[in-house]
Formats: sequence, C-alpha cells, structure tokens
Amino acid sequence: MGTKPMVFPLDADGRVYVLHNENDEPICTGSRETCYRLLELMLEVKRRADVVEPVINHLTEDTTVVLRVASAASST
Repeated sequence: MGTKPMVFPLDADGRVYVLHNENDEPICTGSRETCYRLLELMLEVKRRADVVEPVINHLTEDTTVVLRVASAASST
C-alpha cells in the first residue's frame, strides 16, 4: 500500500504512465507530463485543504460553544 501519490511507467518505452493515489488506486493514465501535472494539482489541493482544515475545525468549535451558550440562556 502506498503512502503518497506516485507516477509509474506502464510500458517499457516510457510513453504511457499511470498515476496512483495514496491508496495505491490508479487515478489516470497518459503521458508522463499529463500524470505529473495531475499529481501537482492533487498535491496543491491537498496542501490547501491541510491549511484550511484547522481553521474550519476552530470555527466549528466556536460555533458549538456559541450554540451551547445560546441554548443555556434560552432555557433559563
């Protein structure tokens, strides 16, 4: 099982490549350039998601606290 997306050649001549995701599942086949460009896009999206996720988690926690306070205030 893989740990990160990787590009592998499919033929001995190096004309056809395959891109595998983190779960070692094939995502696409094509030229080397195509697979590497898609790999770059995948890694960029993952990087951006990793940056945004802590912010979303923090906002979710803040919202939960506000809802609890509002609920407590309306029940009294």
